[in-house]
Amino acid sequence: MDHKYIDEFDIVDRYLARRLAEGETAEFEEHFVDCLECIGRLEATKAFVDGLRRVASGRAAAGTDRSNEILEDERSTVSRKAFAAAAGALSVVIIAVAVFAFAQVRRYRSEADQARNASTDWERRYEEEHQLSGTAEKQRRESESELTEQIAQLRTQLERKPEEEPAKTAEVNVAILALSATRGNDASSGTLNEIFLPRSSRSLFLSVQLEGERDFKTYRMTIESSQRQPIFKGGGFRPNAYNSLSVSLSSTLFRGGKYLLTVDGVARDGSTNMVGQYSFRVRK
Repeated sequence: MDHKYIDEFDIVDRYLARRLAEGETAEFEEHFVDCLECIGRLEATKAFVDGLRRVASGRAAAGTDRSNEILEDERSTVSRKAFAAAAGALSVVIIAVAVFAFAQVRRYRSEADQARNASTDWERRYEEEHQLSGTAEKQRRESESELTEQIAQLRTQLERKPEEEPAKTAEVNVAILALSATRGNDASSGTLNEIFLPRSSRSLFLSVQLEGERDFKTYRMTIESSQRQPIFKGGGFRPNAYNSLSVSLSSTLFRGGKYLLTVDGVARDGSTNMVGQYSFRVRK
């Protein structure tokens, strides 16, 4: 319902006179709940009715000299108009109260829905936090159980007899080979350093005696098989107090056969110079 329709069909006056159909009444009430203009028109109509009542009262006071019959008729007319005005005013009040009550009920419903949604959300969050707390507690107990088991295993290992440990930490009868430099055609003539490497031995200890005193910063060692395949290569070595280099290598690097160890000196400027070559044979 719009204002054009309200003006064309005199909806305001008909509403106050209660001459609207039930459907039109409901449609108009739904309209003027949020329409300040229509509420103002209702109040203006009420003021007009009150004015008529005051005019009617003035006329009754001025006509006291008229005949009793005319006075009685006017009083009857004014009474009817006053009753109609009072009824209209009461209707406006009732409508205003109804509008206010309707707005309050709608607001209360909205607040109740928000509170219910908030309560549901809090219950869901509480349930999720409760589940997470239970999961964390379960993981903590499992971690404590694993830690207790590990501590028990370590304690058992520490309580073993001392004589049982050396067999795992020490190696007896390590294969040691002190190499002497190979000169000229010694390698081809069969003059080799030779060592027997037992299968039980886990390491091969090589010691190289350096000859002369040279101002090298560090030394580099390279070991190749007879087929020139690299077995070991390392650098940054420094000689000990006896001017020798020593290195311990895994026995799995060597098979039965001939090998050549080359020692290169690394000068302070980064240049290299071969110090010596050492041929040796490994027997298994």
